[in-house]
Amino acid sequence: MIKLINNEFIKVKKIRILFTYILLIISLIIMDKYSDKNILDLSYNLIPFIGIITSIIYGGIINGEIDKGTFRYYLTKPYKRWKIYASKMISIIIYIVLSILIVCFTSLIINNGFDLKYIFKYFLYSIPLLLISSFLIYLSTRFKSSTMTSVTCILTLSFSLIIAQVLFGIEFNFIEYTFLPYLDYSLFNDKVILNNMNSELGIHLSIYRAVIIDIVYSIIFFVIGLVKFNKKDIKG
Repeated sequence: MIKLINNEFIKVKKIRILFTYILLIISLIIMDKYSDKNILDLSYNLIPFIGIITSIIYGGIINGEIDKGTFRYYLTKPYKRWKIYASKMISIIIYIVLSILIVCFTSLIINNGFDLKYIFKYFLYSIPLLLISSFLIYLSTRFKSSTMTSVTCILTLSFSLIIAQVLFGIEFNFIEYTFLPYLDYSLFNDKVILNNMNSELGIHLSIYRAVIIDIVYSIIFFVIGLVKFNKKDIKG
């Protein structure tokens, strides 16, 4: 499994990963310089950005390899398909965790202090990235185009909350049981606005429900994607 995970990082190329980390650090420095807000508060805005970068880098994690024919490597090795699929998912999660740590520690350095609660909250607010990872790799087994996979994830990240709010407005309240309202936890920062929205719309959005729903849908997408991958012809 470790060999498979390492192989994924080799294929992505370390220079691309390093570039994205440098980009995150530069973004934090610019945000701190040109905003009056505390950098720790501003850093949460980078969570969706991490999701977008992940979608771009890993959009072809399965379909891209099948298209290029590099999947033939796996056919020459005694690897079980679930291990191949799991290694790809783990490699995405490792990339995201490292991105989160870089953002957290860079923000703390700029802020001149260490705050364990901030790190915990940042990881908590980054749980939607787990869902995006699972959704991304699932789409990569469904779509033939890497671009389509990346674009679908990016659009989902960018417009899911807007779509959810529109559907809530026309009383499609069952949407609160889907992942659509829970891809950006900044919604839970202002409890007054959240409570008013819940009261007016007759819904029950909360961060506790968000965590549960995101984890459940992550598992669902992972399992469905794995089943699809096990049946997929990868001889191309």
